Amino acid sequence: MPELPELEFCSRSLTRWSAGRRVTGVEVRDPRSVRASRTDRPTAGRPDGEAVLRRVVLEAEPGPILRHGKRLLWRFGTQALLLHLGMTGRWTRKEHPHTRLSLHLSDGSALHFADARLLGGVVPTTHLAGLGLLTEGLGPDALREPLPPLHGRRPVKVVLMDQTVIAGLGNLHAAEALWRAGIDPRLAAESVTGTRHDALARGVSEQLRAALDLLDQDEEIVYVEDRGAPNPFPLYQRGGQPCPRCGAPIGKFTQAGRTTWWCAGCQG
Repeated sequence: MPELPELEFCSRSLTRWSAGRRVTGVEVRDPRSVRASRTDRPTAGRPDGEAVLRRVVLEAEPGPILRHGKRLLWRFGTQALLLHLGMTGRWTRKEHPHTRLSLHLSDGSALHFADARLLGGVVPTTHLAGLGLLTEGLGPDALREPLPPLHGRRPVKVVLMDQTVIAGLGNLHAAEALWRAGIDPRLAAESVTGTRHDALARGVSEQLRAALDLLDQDEEIVYVEDRGAPNPFPLYQRGGQPCPRCGAPIGKFTQAGRTTWWCAGCQG
């Protein structure tokens, strides 16, 4: 599932691919991917999506892309597109079996939005309204802002995945950040204070920046779940293997319906 590093990579890629070009054509293959509002529901797709997209992207050059957590806002003059990747979305210059819409550029290239599960999409909006949608309901950005104080009895990993507390962390990077910090993911969030909180703040920052460095080695986005993709992460999907730091077997358990990978030796 795309998390903050994948969205940051997407932002950088779209900016690079569209620089100095204009959108000259729009092709919507599945109108469910053009939404009237920010939602994961394919049923919220708008049948006039292609016409609305044309009005946004054909009237102005592609402008800056802002990111907050897992959301992107792509400016086109006074208009904008709110971009959401959902669980399987990606923007690419290559044709994809699950391409839902394409933007054709003035140099003959195209940008394709692919999404196997149709949980992502684009929301045509104004730039002013989009600025509100970009951050609505979200906590501070996990890469650019300090880790806020954590509260409550919920497990710390569950709290890290709560986008209203901190925006951008998902299951994978929350678990890896806790491993970097040496913190048990089952600890109550309110107990992560003082030096523990400092260690976790460093762990989050280091994890996100390391993931971005890995992504930047490729021209196109590669998800660890893609068939044949390498797994560069110390814990993710490595149950039973030795921890690279202490050698103890990596274990797993379920939290909030998601698998948590952890090391009893480092985090017990």
